[in-house]
Amino acid sequence: MSSVLPPLMRDVGMQFDLFIQALTEQLDKAQATMALKARVGKLPLTFAVKDVQIDLRAFVQIVDDDLYVRPAAAGESEASTIKLSLTTITRPMVEENSIDLASEDPKFSLREALGADFDEERRRLERIGVRTVTQLNELRNSAGADAIERLARLPVNRLQQALLRAAAPRVSQVRESTGEASASPRVRVYSPLLRAGGRLPLVQAAGSAVPWVESAEGQAVLQPLASQLGMPAQIDFGDGQVAEVALSDGAAGRWLHETPGATP
Repeated sequence: MSSVLPPLMRDVGMQFDLFIQALTEQLDKAQATMALKARVGKLPLTFAVKDVQIDLRAFVQIVDDDLYVRPAAAGESEASTIKLSLTTITRPMVEENSIDLASEDPKFSLREALGADFDEERRRLERIGVRTVTQLNELRNSAGADAIERLARLPVNRLQQALLRAAAPRVSQVRESTGEASASPRVRVYSPLLRAGGRLPLVQAAGSAVPWVESAEGQAVLQPLASQLGMPAQIDFGDGQVAEVALSDGAAGRWLHETPGATP
């Protein structure tokens, strides 16, 4: 049987999260079978699994930031003992203790914002629970860059660069003109550098200024000309920080100029 397994699985075993998923999937199937038996057989009393406890003798190692477990074979006495205790949990408890997978547009995920050059930094941020740009900005605002540096064990210069990349403006919505004389395009821009009631950055596209319609904390609405839609716009946040982003839906910005070591 082991000869048909991939070499990595034979050597290091299975990823721990996949092992837990497979185990709980089997318990789900057992629960579904018991429910079917009760409904079809119309039994007044049946049995259910409340708790499952497993003592697993296995070898544990980390490969590329993933935790692997390989069950010990006969005679392998140096294996560790992993004690697993599974209990029931209700749907509200699952929803309360799980991340909101729809909390942020996937086009603006942390992976998209930081890019391939910051894969290691992204993984370290994910280890402390930061998986989206919104979470990174909220943590920076509430705890500060020093706390992120300490918790994620990131070099300060790489953290500053990651924060600047995450702060680059992004476009999430474009509402084009309806053709009416009073109607005009609207573009919604997101960036943690945008402050409610603060100084509005200077925005230019296609050689002319792009007016602001409204601003709020972390976002603003622009009113570009029809000829400026889809064109790259330069946004001058002041203090030497200038970014560029196309006025099109889903566009991610990049920094043209930034103050060395500046924290957004």
